[in-house]
Amino acid sequence: RHIRVEHRSRNHLGILGSLMGGDGRYVLNGDWAVSPPGTYEVAGTHVVYTRDTGPQETLQAAGPTSHDLLLQVLLQEPNPGIEFEFWLPRERYSPFQARVQALGWPLRQPQPRGVEPQPPAAPAVTPARTPTLAP
Repeated sequence: RHIRVEHRSRNHLGILGSLMGGDGRYVLNGDWAVSPPGTYEVAGTHVVYTRDTGPQETLQAAGPTSHDLLLQVLLQEPNPGIEFEFWLPRERYSPFQARVQALGWPLRQPQPRGVEPQPPAAPAVTPARTPTLAP
């Protein structure tokens, strides 16, 4: 029900109007035009698009979406990868999990992670140098 997509590059994320129920036009960053950051109405929900002056942009939607979306990447340099998360309602998760596993795709569930505080490193001790006299 919640979607988050993030990447760091000069490439741009684009959303094409849905595969079913949409008109097939770009809603965000399409046809070689880059959209300004803001909130966009997409597939029955609001998508918040943020883009820093640096190479990071993020799409977030609270969902649920009323139909499927097609996410595309406008490549201007090699793709370093995209990080994404989405959550499914519990009643839809099991069938989805079975299909993903049948395709051999990795399915990772977020796990809480704790970080143990590390003691500060002891300063390096350098031995004292004894001056030597040149002959």
